[in-house]
Amino acid sequence: MFPDPQARSLTNEAPGAWKEVLPHLEESTGTCWLTVARADGRPHTRPLLAVWVDGRPCFASGGGTAKSRLLAASPEVSLAFTTGRMDVVVEGVVERAVAPGLLERVAAAYAERHGWAPVPGDGELTGPEGAPTAGPPPYRVFTVSPSTVYAFPVSELPHGPTRWRFDVWP
Repeated sequence: MFPDPQARSLTNEAPGAWKEVLPHLEESTGTCWLTVARADGRPHTRPLLAVWVDGRPCFASGGGTAKSRLLAASPEVSLAFTTGRMDVVVEGVVERAVAPGLLERVAAAYAERHGWAPVPGDGELTGPEGAPTAGPPPYRVFTVSPSTVYAFPVSELPHGPTRWRFDVWP
């Protein structure tokens, strides 16, 4: 979990408080769009199912997929999605998640939020069912350490569009 990041309003409305926005992100069940750069700089954008665990977005990817190969070469990413209450863009750096406890929490979050019940083990997720949008098993798990998060309300919220910076502490 991160300390409260620096919040800045993108309009003349009050900025959002991270501690109030994070629960909405953690409950998100929709499709996300991951963008990572190819070696020549062109964007590679693909849909995926992500879950928020320990205050960070996490996602699974088959080891032989283009997504996994590109992430190994260039860990800077952008992850975009909607919660139904706000459109969100997370910019940051991915890391492989291999700790058994974290993999267990990610697997449980996938089962709860997406109905996919992977099995954690040996630094990856496996299971009898294939992961939607992730290629064939086993699945590497990645977690995004955010540097900047943008949220744009699409319904009534007590704040306006906000940018949170995680590399600058208030």
